[in-house]
Amino acid sequence: MSERYQVVERIAAGGMAEVFRGESAGVEGFRKRVAIKRVLPQLSANSDFINMFLDEARLCAYLSHSRCVQVFDIGHAGGAHFIVMEYVDGADLQGVQEFLAARGRVMSVEVACVIALGVCEGLSYAHQASDHQGNPLNIVHRDISPHNVLLTKFGEVKLVDFGLAKASSHLVEEDQDIVKGKFGYLAPEVTLGQASDHRVDIFATGILLWEMLSGRRLFRGESDVETFHLVRATNVPDIRELRPEVPEMLGQVLTRALARDPNQRYRAADDFAKDLSLVLMQADLPVTYIDLGKLVREAAATRAKKKSAAGHDTRGVVGDLILDALHGFSAEPPPVAEGKSARLGTQGVSGGDGFVDPAAWGLDALFDEPAPKPAAPSRPRAPAPPPAAAVVPHLEEASLDDLAASEPAPARSAAERARPPAPPEKKDGPFWRRWFGG
Repeated sequence: MSERYQVVERIAAGGMAEVFRGESAGVEGFRKRVAIKRVLPQLSANSDFINMFLDEARLCAYLSHSRCVQVFDIGHAGGAHFIVMEYVDGADLQGVQEFLAARGRVMSVEVACVIALGVCEGLSYAHQASDHQGNPLNIVHRDISPHNVLLTKFGEVKLVDFGLAKASSHLVEEDQDIVKGKFGYLAPEVTLGQASDHRVDIFATGILLWEMLSGRRLFRGESDVETFHLVRATNVPDIRELRPEVPEMLGQVLTRALARDPNQRYRAADDFAKDLSLVLMQADLPVTYIDLGKLVREAAATRAKKKSAAGHDTRGVVGDLILDALHGFSAEPPPVAEGKSARLGTQGVSGGDGFVDPAAWGLDALFDEPAPKPAAPSRPRAPAPPPAAAVVPHLEEASLDDLAASEPAPARSAAERARPPAPPEKKDGPFWRRWFGG
């Protein structure tokens, strides 16, 4: 079985899916960094969610723009669906905002405007996208929020996660009444149960711009219900009262973008972007991708230092062990141990919503030291056999003796790096129970 994708590390995880950084391998040493978005195994049996997940992949196949994260592939492995997409080296808008807040800083007016311009550019393309026959798709993202705005270290702005977007041809009548998206970034008409269109994305972009300028959330209650009612009321504080240096024209742009009545908002993302450009010109606020890239690199470097300083905690060790087992991740369904399902190429992992027994991972052989063997009597050395290609046993079937005998010696695995000093007396039971002191 050829290995098409290799998992390197987990980037993020949510309640429905998780994202890994990986590599796509090809002939003649071709390698490309990718992001792999995988449905959580417990949701694989939910046909409605899987259909939404697949809709995202099919919808993104129509999108080819520098402001939208590209989708390269879709597949199924280990009992779970996954999407292979462009890897964005940088940070999301949420991470940049948290970086600034931790230092008592607020984003500059010009950088906030250039991010909003990038979002508008991506939305303009998505809103006007058509299928391969030229028929308009009438896409509405419906989940424009800080987590879904990715920023690269070179000052690019990219939209991601069209999981809630729907082409008009795919909508069914009952979908119109379903509230989808993060409550703090919904448009008022959605909370009122009214029909919605692409202008909900314009309203959400207005929220992002207001929050970047103010350094705080616009609609945030003590609970989701309270946040829902705050959005419905749509009481937006004047940004110039919170930050007097904001140009008056920019305040007017925000007022229009955040209008409670959709008919008073910008009709298109292009109109929103045009006014933002005029603000920058009239206020004499020159800005380029260089300014944004510098900020993103600072935020990304700080995050990397924190991650390195934190080291590997218990969850990190177990995560590394799992990643070792996922090294053969492939778009082709892997062989599965009889009577058991598999997850993301890991054989013999039981599925279901209940507790997954770590003993089923089959990693004890890698973690435990083998019992010492009695010394064999010395024998005359036999002639050396002809050299043969080294064969590395499969992870599930390998023992430490097998791995030690393989030439050349493999790099130390996460299990070996993480193994604690040998205790004075060895306890019985699987490695995960001894590790946690069970």
